Amino acid sequence: MKFRTEIPSPKYPFSISYDDSLLFIGSCFSDKMGAFLEENRFKTLLNPFGTLFNPASIATALQFLLNPALFNSQWIDFFNEKWISFAHHGSFSHSIRDTFIQNIENQLDKGNTFLNKANFLFITFGTAYAYRHKKSNLIVANCHKIPAHKFNKIRLEVDEIVAQYQTLIAHLQQNNPNLTTIFTVSPVRHLGDGFHENQLSKSTLHLAIDEILKSCPKTFYFPSYEILQDDLRDYRFYGQDLCHPNEQAMNYIREIFSAAFFSSETEKKRKLIEKENKFLNHRPKTNS
Repeated sequence: MKFRTEIPSPKYPFSISYDDSLLFIGSCFSDKMGAFLEENRFKTLLNPFGTLFNPASIATALQFLLNPALFNSQWIDFFNEKWISFAHHGSFSHSIRDTFIQNIENQLDKGNTFLNKANFLFITFGTAYAYRHKKSNLIVANCHKIPAHKFNKIRLEVDEIVAQYQTLIAHLQQNNPNLTTIFTVSPVRHLGDGFHENQLSKSTLHLAIDEILKSCPKTFYFPSYEILQDDLRDYRFYGQDLCHPNEQAMNYIREIFSAAFFSSETEKKRKLIEKENKFLNHRPKTNS
């Protein structure tokens, strides 16, 4: 008897090796998956703008990575004794303007160089909800604890997400013909928006990705959302907040990810590196 529906590892017309460069961008789930590959010594770059959640802000970040000169002062503000960027996560904020700008410019240059030679781009959508800054009319990546009345909360529509990514992916592939893009929807539940609203949000993201895959070459989907929601499907696989997958769930998703994307040779090398990492991490410290 079967007591759960197991999702088989998806099949792709390519595999990922240690010779490839992988850029991860999007929600905190993207951070976790990218960190797994980084720890296993793949050539990776993780969220050069910090954690991003909505498709519009992720697209803006990728446009800036394609052309760093597009990032300008309209995205910058000063609030609560810190310089902030509406295109970046709060971790970029700083009280000294020169340090703030230099950090952003360094990440833009690093991201631009990496994107130009990357083989794979992993994009994780977290939510279809976004905030538009009333004064600048910009859709922001982070509100930086600015009072809520200065923003309008919106839900991005399927058509506008699709149109934005059709143009973006065309530019990405023109810039780097070797680039393959893999989309995924974060399984993290955004219950701050509401239970029904979270379902509407995730449905919007799924519908948008489906249309993008139909219309854009070299684009694929990895079912991280379905693995947690339809395969594991139990609160024991969530953290204490009951919204984020716990480490056991993440390990299971990583197993399916590895089976889907790695050749037997790559997986053999990865397991050797994982074993070596465990040895190094548990090696007793010697007194100097």
